[in-house]
Amino acid sequence: MHHHPFNKPLAVTAFCILTMPRWVAAEEPVPPPDSRVKIAAVQISGYDKGDLPRDGFKPADNFVPYIDRAGRDGAQLVVFPEYVLGHIQVPGPESDKIAAAAKANSIYVIIGCWELLPDDGFANTALIFDRNGKISGKYRKTHAAIDHFDENDLPWKNPPRDKSNEWMIENDPEWIMQIGQELPVFDFDFGKVGIMTCYDGWFPEPARILSLKGAELLVWINGRGGSVEDFIVKSILFQSHVAMVATNQAYGSGTMIADCSKRPAFIITRAPDRTESYITATIDFKRIREIRFRSRNFQQRRPDLYGPLTEPKPH
Repeated sequence: MHHHPFNKPLAVTAFCILTMPRWVAAEEPVPPPDSRVKIAAVQISGYDKGDLPRDGFKPADNFVPYIDRAGRDGAQLVVFPEYVLGHIQVPGPESDKIAAAAKANSIYVIIGCWELLPDDGFANTALIFDRNGKISGKYRKTHAAIDHFDENDLPWKNPPRDKSNEWMIENDPEWIMQIGQELPVFDFDFGKVGIMTCYDGWFPEPARILSLKGAELLVWINGRGGSVEDFIVKSILFQSHVAMVATNQAYGSGTMIADCSKRPAFIITRAPDRTESYITATIDFKRIREIRFRSRNFQQRRPDLYGPLTEPKPH
């Protein structure tokens, strides 16, 4: 495996009987009482793609106030961008700060980092913190967003030649990261959630597969210049019958919350461009489930025709 220089040392249970009071142990968070779920999204910068750890820079300290704010606002989930926690051990001091804030506010948190692995590798990981502050899930980016390639070969096929591991870490780390091997759907106490990271969203297959596996909410975290593409978000809403939360770092734009409950696909709220921002919106999961249940295109799919999607190369 590659060596790098920075490797330093839901189920939420609730018992409800319709004709009797609800009794919940004091330490057990109470899930939302109905299908309407408030979600928060934060457009903020932290560590970026090629950033190495910097002395004195602890971005989690900047994120905790937004978790607290989301908790005060009654949000059930708050989502941050890709990369922002930087190169960290998980669990470790930075993730512990997020965990404590999630527990204090009884809120789910999704946030991006470079997760350092025991074999000196690393992965572009979205961490999921549950209402108890536990890391209840991880999603590792499945499509590497590479920036350089071997000019003597087909474009984007192989990494540039004669570059050191240190150069790759700072300039093109996704060539050498441990890439994700699955598209999981996570059970939150309010619904089923799938995650995509940045470049994953430029491929139609991940969003569709996550929806077909039952995801009702897709979370798309980004860390890039320019804007998250609203036409991609709207296409996913229209074709796959989900709600979506997209986040980006503050030097970019396109942090938004959207759902499929209105035609055409509807962006409920969007953060201002290129500025640190915080937004919230309420998603009606009952309505999302009704749309999915009554979907015409879900019932009329033709999987027998879709074989070429699994072939490694287009014709």
